[in-house]
Amino acid sequence: MSHIFISYSSKDRPKTRALATVFEKKGWKVWWDKNLMPGKAFDRAIGKALDEASCIVVLWSPNSVESDWVLEEAYEGLERKILVPAMIGATRLPFGYRRVQYVDLTKWKAGASSKEMQKLLEAVETLAQPKAAPGKKAAPVKQPTAAVKRHRTFSGGLDGKTIVFTGVLTESRNAHAAKVRAVGANFVESVSSKTDYLVVGKEPGAVKLAAAEKHGVKKISEKVWLNMLNETYRRTLENKTVVFTGKLDAARTELEKIAKKLGAKPTDGISSKTDFLIVGDKPGKAKLDAAEQYSVKIIPEALWKEIADTLVK
Repeated sequence: MSHIFISYSSKDRPKTRALATVFEKKGWKVWWDKNLMPGKAFDRAIGKALDEASCIVVLWSPNSVESDWVLEEAYEGLERKILVPAMIGATRLPFGYRRVQYVDLTKWKAGASSKEMQKLLEAVETLAQPKAAPGKKAAPVKQPTAAVKRHRTFSGGLDGKTIVFTGVLTESRNAHAAKVRAVGANFVESVSSKTDYLVVGKEPGAVKLAAAEKHGVKKISEKVWLNMLNETYRRTLENKTVVFTGKLDAARTELEKIAKKLGAKPTDGISSKTDFLIVGDKPGKAKLDAAEQYSVKIIPEALWKEIADTLVK
């Protein structure tokens, strides 16, 4: 069933509850995890709710930008073109979301009306499926063409795999999440029967280890994970079309040579056939807009450098 999915940090629950009430008074069906308890069905319930959502409202705050759950849910909305971001606490947005326009609700008080709240309601209304009146069938909401998710096929060995991390790692969760997504895998927080690999760092969590044992999930070290990535990067880029934008450390001709050695096909312009956009400092707005239009995956320069380094390993 179509509904509004609210993605937020549990530390922002009071404001989230107030916003959900506003949506419900509009006659919209709202999903947020107010009644969910972490457990084996936690991932499944959230995944199902995301799949059925026609609109994903992400509430940005200093708390939520640090949440891997929120980043994962926001990415889903961005990919499907159904993301409606709102700022409820002043913060610096994560990379990849800074050019996505948001509604500023930092000064909004529960129950109050404002121009900013009206903007949010108008944005949500274009995507949300309203409830039908008693005895009547709900009129279908016309979705904009851009809201259709484009499915991309990867050639990497980790395509479609689900990866979970635990313990102290040499890199941040966000850094690992970017790598997971770049090769077409799924980054999630909890171990379940659908998990393929548990990457184990120092002082791993007992709950995740026990769940991995229960479900027969393969446990690997961070070093093994990075070696798997090195092999997968090449397979992921093979025969894929890549475009570069922004100020990059190396000359464009040199970057294109590296891309060709990795089996990719560098081009100048973005189209529906483009697979990846490698982004440096001060990227071109036209290319970023085109990447959003065609659901082109973004690879930050730091990650591209790591991929390029596999040529000498």
